[in-house]
Amino acid sequence: MNLPEDCVSAILSFTSPASACRSSLVSSTFNSAAESDVSFKIERASGKKSYLLSARELFITWSDQPMYWSWKRLPDSRFAEAVELITNSWLEIHGKIRTRSLSKNTTYCAYLVMNVSKRAYGLDTTPFETAVKVGNQVSQGTVCVCTHDEKKQQNTDCNWTMPTKVFTGNEPIPSERNDGWMEIKLGEFFTGEEDEEVKMSFLETKGFHLKAGLVIEGIEVRPLD
Repeated sequence: MNLPEDCVSAILSFTSPASACRSSLVSSTFNSAAESDVSFKIERASGKKSYLLSARELFITWSDQPMYWSWKRLPDSRFAEAVELITNSWLEIHGKIRTRSLSKNTTYCAYLVMNVSKRAYGLDTTPFETAVKVGNQVSQGTVCVCTHDEKKQQNTDCNWTMPTKVFTGNEPIPSERNDGWMEIKLGEFFTGEEDEEVKMSFLETKGFHLKAGLVIEGIEVRPLD
């Protein structure tokens, strides 16, 4: 009996990336699921649905230009490819999902799943803007891709390249996940009974300075409760 690919994806979501890779070598069905650009799972505690959209499922400005972004296989990624920012002054990432794919009447959070490479620069100069929009619901804010100590240092070392908007010291920073990646909260939303489009974004378009070294695996949407 052949399992549907959604079921196989759910099974793979409870394994490590290495185990998913081994499974894909012995089964064409597992290979198809492992190579998918969407990872689906059921939360063990609540029985509610979560989705992880790969970087390939997102709209990333100029991600098709090798001088700006580099697509690569990473051993700790669940997907076939992740993408690393080579250099750019304009960073814009958008993702979409329909609420019909999620559990009804549930509060969800959207997270950018990311890492920072050793060659990174320019990510700690200006806050990044985040937003999640569903119908009339709008959740937005600013975040920082650095530690609070680094933000404090940036605020005291201003020079002519510093944009007018600097950190307040209260912006959320990335938190560690249990899969080797980090995540930044983009916002919250509630799924009712109707099917609506969820729009998620992560932007930095006002600093006009070069940035590099941000590695994107995708955007995860998971229940808050």
